[in-house]
Amino acid sequence: MFRRSGKHPFEEEEASNYKYSAKKSEPPELPPRLFDSPLHSPLVSPMEEREESWKEEKISMQKMVEEEPETTLGEGVIFRGELSFERLLRIDGTFEGELLSQGKVIVGPKGKVKANINLREAIIEGEVVGNITVEEKLHLRGEASVQGDIRAKSLCVDEGVRIVGHLHISPLAS
Repeated sequence: MFRRSGKHPFEEEEASNYKYSAKKSEPPELPPRLFDSPLHSPLVSPMEEREESWKEEKISMQKMVEEEPETTLGEGVIFRGELSFERLLRIDGTFEGELLSQGKVIVGPKGKVKANINLREAIIEGEVVGNITVEEKLHLRGEASVQGDIRAKSLCVDEGVRIVGHLHISPLAS
């Protein structure tokens, strides 16, 4: 605390002289922090907000993985052609052709897909050769490998994933 000249060093200053002093009826007004933006509440840091969104994303992804697949192409199964489905497809074998749906797909770690993928949401852990268009989120996990262009609203990529192609990630993408 600074003291004014001519005052006794142990004499207290009046609190009303200070800009950020506590008022008796209201909680104290905190000075703005250096990196606060007007969009963020000073009580919740941007890092805490990011952690909350990650937790929500992790929960939604767990629901998708735990959801029972409508169709499963198991290991050793080879399917060629056009495949459409309603909810969730899991591919652990080999698929060649076209995947068209408003549903979701999970390509397992041993799954191989040679197709253009047009879906609502996808989790890729295996190998995909072809363009991927996802309306919502695309998760590339583990040792996933993608050779083709990717277009999505949101992309989550783990360390070790290989991508050869162009990325178009935009929250406004349709």
